[in-house]
Formats: sequence, C-alpha cells, structure tokens
Amino acid sequence: MRVLLLYANPHQVLPVSPYGLEVIRAAVDDLALPVETSMCNPFLESLDPRARLTQVLDSTRPHLVALSVRNIDNAVVACDPKPGPDGRWIDVVDYLEPIAGLTAVLRAWNPELPVVAGGAAFTSCPAEVMDRLGLDFGIAGPGEAAFTELLRALADGGTRDLRRRTARVLATLPGGLARAADGSIPTAPPPRTGVLSRPSTALPAIAPEYVLFSKARGIPTALRSHAGCPLRCSYCIDHVNMRRVDERPAAAVAEEAEHYVRRYGLTHFHLAAPEVNLPYERALIEVCEALAKSRYAEAVTWHGYFNVKPFSADLMDALVRSRCVRPSFSVDAFDDRMLRGHRKNYRLRDVEDTFGLLLRRRPPWMQVQVGVLFGQPGESAASLENAIGHIRRLADRGVSVNYSCGLRVYPHTPLARTPLDPQHLYRASGPVTRPGETPRLIPPGELLTPLVYCAPMPPRELAAYLADRFSDCPNVGFIDEGPVKEARMPAWLPPLNVATWHLAHGRVDDTAQMVRRVLGEGDATGIRMAQRLFQEAAAAPETGSPVPSAAGRPAVHP
Repeated sequence: MRVLLLYANPHQVLPVSPYGLEVIRAAVDDLALPVETSMCNPFLESLDPRARLTQVLDSTRPHLVALSVRNIDNAVVACDPKPGPDGRWIDVVDYLEPIAGLTAVLRAWNPELPVVAGGAAFTSCPAEVMDRLGLDFGIAGPGEAAFTELLRALADGGTRDLRRRTARVLATLPGGLARAADGSIPTAPPPRTGVLSRPSTALPAIAPEYVLFSKARGIPTALRSHAGCPLRCSYCIDHVNMRRVDERPAAAVAEEAEHYVRRYGLTHFHLAAPEVNLPYERALIEVCEALAKSRYAEAVTWHGYFNVKPFSADLMDALVRSRCVRPSFSVDAFDDRMLRGHRKNYRLRDVEDTFGLLLRRRPPWMQVQVGVLFGQPGESAASLENAIGHIRRLADRGVSVNYSCGLRVYPHTPLARTPLDPQHLYRASGPVTRPGETPRLIPPGELLTPLVYCAPMPPRELAAYLADRFSDCPNVGFIDEGPVKEARMPAWLPPLNVATWHLAHGRVDDTAQMVRRVLGEGDATGIRMAQRLFQEAAAAPETGSPVPSAAGRPAVHP
C-alpha cells in the first residue's frame, strides 16, 4: 500500500519541517506496517504547486493521501502601518485558498482517492475545513495513533474499495471523521491521551531541505515536550485542539534532541508546545534537567513560549542550566479587567513578579521576548496609554517587545462565540458592516476567511499610532515574520525556497535556474540569504553533519 504524506503548508517566510508527518512516518516504519510512504510539500518544491503535485501523484501512484493542514493563515494582522499595493486593510495571509487548489488536483487525478486531513489547523474546525476543501475524511487531534491504526486496518485488506473501508475504520477511531451519505459530518470521538509516548526507536527524520533551512536561516528544530493547553484564552485555538495537556517523558525529549544533534548537526530547538510551563512547571523543569544532562548538553540551546504563571526561581535556574536562550511570553494586556476578559490565569501583579525575577536572574546570553495584544474588546485610549507605559519600561530593561494590532477571530473560540460589535470587525477589503449595527454572532464557516477584531480604531490606524509612540524604542515593533513580510512577499523568496529544495536533493541545473531568478529579482536581503544558503551547503559533508563544537557560551539565535 502506498501513502502520500502531503504537507499542505503555503507559508514561505520561515519554512518549518513537517514534524507531525515525520512522527507519523517514523511510527509507521517502527511498526513495520506493509506501507510505503512518500512526502511532498508542493508549495516548497515548485513555483507551480499544482503541477508539482500532479507530477508527484503520477510518479508515486498513492492509494491514500494524508493531508496535513498546519495553519489556516499566518495570523499577522498588520505588519506595516501603510496599506499594501492592493489596498488591503489587514495583512493576514489566507492559506486555505491555495490548499483548496491542491485538493482540487487530488480530485481531478482520482476522484476515488481517499484523502484524510489532519493537523493543528484542521483540528480547530474540522467540519468547516472539510467543507471548504471538499474533503470527506479527517482525523482531529494528535494523529499518530489513529492514523497508524487506520493504515494497519487498511493494509490488512489490500487496496480494493479503499474509500468505503476508510470511512468504516475512521468511524471507530479516536478523532476519526467521515462524511455521511447525506453529506453531514458527525462529531468526532475524542482523541486518546498518551499518544506522545512513542517508542524510543521511532525517532522522526528531517528532510535535507529543512536541515538547510535550519542552518541557513536559523530556523529552530521542533522538539515536542507536550501537546495541548489547559487555558481557555478567548482568542486561542490551542484548547480547541486538545482540551487537555498530553505530556511526553522528559527522557524521550532529550533523546530526540540528541538524535537531531548526532544525525544532522542541528543544535537549536523550539519546544513546540503552546505554553511550555503549563499546566505545571515541574514537567518543564524535568525536561530542562534531561537536556542539561544529555550527551550534547553543551551544544544545545532552545527557546519556547511561556505563560506568565507559573514561573518560580527553580524554573529560572533550570532554564539557565538547559541553555534556554530565548523565553518568549505573551502578555495580552497590562490591565486586570482585560486579562479577565481574555480568561487568563494571571493578573498584572503576576506579570510584575515574573519579569522582576526573570530580569534579575537572566544571564547575558538570554534574550527575553514579550508579545502584546492591542485592539482587543474593551481597548480604549486609556488602556493603550497604560500598556505603552509598561512596554516602555520593559524595553528600557532590554526586553524585546512585539505587538499585534487586532485579534484574528478563529472559529469555535470564546471570542467567536461572543456577539462582536461590527464597527470593530475588518476583513482585507475593509470594515464588514456599517457603524451602528447591533453586535452579532458570526457562523464558524464565515470565520475561515480572515476576520480581525480591532478597537478603538482600525488596524492600520492603530499600527501607525503605536509606531509613532514607540519610534524611539528600538526594542519594540510589530509581530511579523522579520525582515521579509509574507503579506508583501518579495518576488525572490519563492524561487529561493525552491532553489533550497533542489540544492538539498542534488539537482544542480534546477538550482542554478532558480538562483538566477533570485539574483535577477532579489534585493540585498535576498542576495544575502542566497549566499548564506550556499555557504551552509558547501560546509556540509556528504552524509550527515558533524556534531558542533561545545566551546563558548550559547549564542542568541535569530
């Protein structure tokens, strides 16, 4: 049985590896199932993703496709105070439209081909995504256990009548979804717990292009400590995905880090959990201790997203010992009333306590980051001024602060289940309704198209106001993707990504063709990135990468 693992990720600025699919492929190999897997991200491998997918389908002839939907969009509301060339009011980049182009290719290639969707974005609103993409099957929640059970059941019966058998098996699996004969999508059974405790032999691989991306662009390697989040923040889909926390043994996390260092020479990791210190900081301390005692401890650095609370002196010591170079915190507001509105588990006093401890105890090589949400319900001129004062004080102490101008309203979140004032809702084309209309609930299906809530002014106006107020603060800026903005993507970036893929797979002529496009269309940033790519490729040995030197203190990675 042949299975195509289709990584449907159009994001171009920071091409991250398909960690979830690699975990699934490792599990399939570890269980010795009679299944042949191949993997593809058409958005990365060609400037014509649809044509590339057709080429892959023709060459691999899959019996089943696993479609991973990582994100609905990039969630960056405003990366610049000025509108883009098309006059867009917001900078959120929609990913479902290009992904729908891929599912159309799959249907055209073989209408009977079973396509099973999954991934974090899919899990947050599975029925809506299935309808939007024209799909009949899916797995909500962590997919490793359910998908391998599906493959085991299907492989035992050969490749005949796969659609009917796929529907029958999915109906019995945790998180399994299959469209009914009347077109409806039943509620999925809840996912199982314990799915992250994989056998130690099932360590995920990293494709050579993502190794190059990591080294040439400083993209950290994902390292899962746990899944899910116990909080119920008003705007966030993480609790929608899991509704609980599923921890992974600390020893398994450290073993996987050693695997990446030993096999690929990758030493900087992102602990890929929504908030690494939740629900209890003891689990994170155990992970830190395992990393600090691991074979390559002196070479490894990491960063992660933290909740303000809990954060103790013991945790701070563990972060230093394990070389956490960049703890990042989301401080949604500096006002208890607004924090309650967001359903946060901390208040302003907790913010002051955590950052007081953190800034007193941090070593010189630790860079502290804070993300702030402006424009939320209840935002006013007074709350803006209060937050600006707090941010300036943090920036004066060396904290790097980034902020968002508005909240993306995602389906099934508490924010989406709240009647919202239409005069503060915006799509790319502008305000959604005229002022004076009464607040209303918005159907989940309508929220797949990017919708932003922003008060007390539109996102661009708020961005311009804040940019002016922080013009003398070099440590403060927009939440965006860095020097390259996906909403205003330069013409040289897609060819550079495709060149990376070709180079990683030894396709010299195709690499040269793409590089010529980069040099012809690129600005100084693009040319520097291309140069760094070839420097990293030239430095890599033919098989694997050497374990890096452990000399010196950890560097702060970009």
